Amino acid sequence: MGKSRGLLAIAICAALFSGHTYAASADVTPSPSPATPMDAYKVAQEQYKKDRDNYFAAIRDREMKLRTINTTFKNSVDKATSDAKTAMLSATTPEQKNSINSLRRTAIANAIVARESAIAALESMPTPPVEPVRPAKAAPQEMNNQKGKQKR
Repeated sequence: MGKSRGLLAIAICAALFSGHTYAASADVTPSPSPATPMDAYKVAQEQYKKDRDNYFAAIRDREMKLRTINTTFKNSVDKATSDAKTAMLSATTPEQKNSINSLRRTAIANAIVARESAIAALESMPTPPVEPVRPAKAAPQEMNNQKGKQKR
């Protein structure tokens, strides 16, 4: 008898404690959800506006970087061309002229490589935000009842 009472007491205590741990693990503060679909739409619309502003700022930043890269490229090509024209004025032999032209082509090729590597180092185009879909309005009950009726 003594053993069965001890086992019974342990079983009851275990059942009591296991019931309390289950209730304690429940989420006490549920996340607040908007009351109506229109409230959810308004919240989503505000977030969309923020995301859209960030998107346009990222696009402007990327375009400024591209403009700087292209300006640097154009300046280096113009400088190579100008230097070649200046050197051509003093060149007298065909070997000198070939050398000047090859130096110009090499400088332009280096500028192209530098431009391409700078463009590759840019971050990719940002993805545009998706505008939220406006919830559909519920039709009045009277209108639903008249759909099946024929007009006179």
